[in-house]
Amino acid sequence: MEYIIGLILSLTSMSGCEDNEEAGTKKATDGEVEVHITSLDGSSLLRQLPTKLNFSKEALSGTLVEISETEQGPAIDGFGAALTGSSAYLMHNNEAAIKDLFSEEGISLSYLRLTMGASDFNKNGSYSYNDINEAEDLSLSQFSIAEDKASDNPMIPVAQAILAANSEVSIMASPWTPPPWMKSSKSYIGGSLLKAYYGVYADYFIKYLQAYAAEGIPVGAITVQNEPLHEPKTYPGMKMSALEQADFIGNHLGPKLEAANLSTDIIAYDHNFYVEEDPDYPITVLQDTKAGIYAKGVAYHAYGGAASDIDLLLTQFPDAEIHFTEQSGIIGEQTSFKGEIVWFMENVFAPMLRRGAKSILLWNLALDENNGPKNNGCQTCRGVITITSTKNIVKNPEYYLLGHFSRFVKPGAMRLKTADFKGQFENIAFENSDGSKVLVLLNTSNADDKQIQVNIGSGSFGYTLPANSLVTLRWDTTL
Repeated sequence: MEYIIGLILSLTSMSGCEDNEEAGTKKATDGEVEVHITSLDGSSLLRQLPTKLNFSKEALSGTLVEISETEQGPAIDGFGAALTGSSAYLMHNNEAAIKDLFSEEGISLSYLRLTMGASDFNKNGSYSYNDINEAEDLSLSQFSIAEDKASDNPMIPVAQAILAANSEVSIMASPWTPPPWMKSSKSYIGGSLLKAYYGVYADYFIKYLQAYAAEGIPVGAITVQNEPLHEPKTYPGMKMSALEQADFIGNHLGPKLEAANLSTDIIAYDHNFYVEEDPDYPITVLQDTKAGIYAKGVAYHAYGGAASDIDLLLTQFPDAEIHFTEQSGIIGEQTSFKGEIVWFMENVFAPMLRRGAKSILLWNLALDENNGPKNNGCQTCRGVITITSTKNIVKNPEYYLLGHFSRFVKPGAMRLKTADFKGQFENIAFENSDGSKVLVLLNTSNADDKQIQVNIGSGSFGYTLPANSLVTLRWDTTL
């Protein structure tokens, strides 16, 4: 069956929303379209309008955008953010925060990235799962995830609580550093993985995956190294060249995952769209004869370059999975509610989803009012939510942006191709596995409302997209 969505633009007038209350998702009846709106001035926040749009059978005229089921992109895995040690500390035993982020009454996030050991956001400083006093522990006899259960680093309890709130959450894990004894720097900070320890570091991954599975936390995907071309000077990190990563995946991690009968996906790279030092890094890994067997896809960040930088990889490896795994919200004098939402939509969500991204993940799920606790990391990074010292929860722009997708676009949804009306408005369409359709729209104009008419099958409906608004339209069936 072929679906046709038509979008006709004209200028019209429409009064803004006055009610600033958030509303939960209400299922539309057949032939009705739900409207959920966030005004970019913050006056309406993910608010469901009480009046639904109705389908009609009126013929359309003007410019149409046709989309077909045969042109759908890969299935969506989910939308979410990272559970760092700092986020876990703030969210521990905080049912309200977990409900706001992961339940159907909140924004129903469906993907979680775990920091595998310490990152630049930990209350208790740096650590790995095999910190020893001896020179080395080749058998990993002292491997332990006990630190992830500590009161100031409760990664495991919080991950378990998240899965209890939403069992559909997928999980990816990313390391910032191996144990120091495996590195050239002999420190959590800097250096590289010594080749003599490639095999034992692969065993380290296996032990981590098995230990987390034993805690009821299945890790479905791993990246090999967070930002492998960045060597931070003040917090955990490690350089790993493309050739080193290809060697590690192809000759060690991939075969050992296979031997252990673990189905966890290996995702390569996990760094910016473009890094001048090696812009072809992900291509080098995927085209390696051995690593290419095991690496299922590539993960990107948006701290450098643009989404268009990945087009060459998509041309050469059209079947590779694409994941977007990190970008932080920023707080500062130059940022605003509108600016954050517009930047993320125009630079991450729209271009990455149009290029077939299976997941969109932001950085910290939660930070405090001082943008911490920090482990010598980013000074201006903001969490999806802020949890203050008095346990007050502040929902940041990234919360509402994620919610316009995660609350309505469920795991397994297929992206439906629509024309790119760049310069006029953003639009991205999806079909969920239950047949419901979702259309996300962004109008950045300060003054001009857009009259939009949507054709699907033999039915159509019209909607006036207000100036300065982010809107999600959802309907269950067509006529």
